[in-house]
Amino acid sequence: MVEAHDARVPFKCLSRVDLLLRPGEIAAMKRAGCQIVWVGAESGSQKILDAMEKGTRIEQIVEAARRVHEHGFQIGFFLQFGYPGETREDIAKTLELVRRCRPDDIGMSVSYPLPGTRFYERVKDQLGVKQNWEDSDDLAMLYHGPFTTAFYRQLHVVLHKEYRARRTWWRLTGPRADGIPRPGWRQMAAMVYHIATLPLARRRLERLARLPHEGLPALSPALSPAAAAIPTPQEEVG
Repeated sequence: MVEAHDARVPFKCLSRVDLLLRPGEIAAMKRAGCQIVWVGAESGSQKILDAMEKGTRIEQIVEAARRVHEHGFQIGFFLQFGYPGETREDIAKTLELVRRCRPDDIGMSVSYPLPGTRFYERVKDQLGVKQNWEDSDDLAMLYHGPFTTAFYRQLHVVLHKEYRARRTWWRLTGPRADGIPRPGWRQMAAMVYHIATLPLARRRLERLARLPHEGLPALSPALSPAAAAIPTPQEEVG
């Protein structure tokens, strides 16, 4: 109907990588006017995705990003750190996934146990007085995660310094999504700044990683990846 009435309005939306890979999905989104689609990539470690019962595969994330870029619009990644059992190797895999897929924007959070979920039931005994973030950038661990809150806040610094520098370089040297201009001098100066300050940020992260800390053990998934990929039945409204 959008095409038939030439009613195309630029929009952004949320989706899942497995849904984006349905035949014709990405092409239809492009024709409808999608500018950026955000997906819960979450982690570059299949072990962590399975523990989360995410129901998606690393190769689906990579392929969805490739196809979106091939069709000339943008993809954003929500990334999640701090799930029980996550290691430095798992974190490194997530950083490598970002480098490989070149998302056009990213958002980072730490794992948040929502009441009513199996994850919450497994960690509720660890929750203290603080059971909610003060704001979306809080990055406070609400349970005994693999590392301290200070570690994840510094990881946020490292992730974004590297990502912003790389994104400027990608936009300077690679194909452009529709409506995205080449970087100007301000972006170039910021890239130099992030590259120059990244080594110190990484050293701080390494020091925080070595602080004594005891987190929860890894959680075994209750669902298989195939079962986790099946949407929960929704009640029909009126």
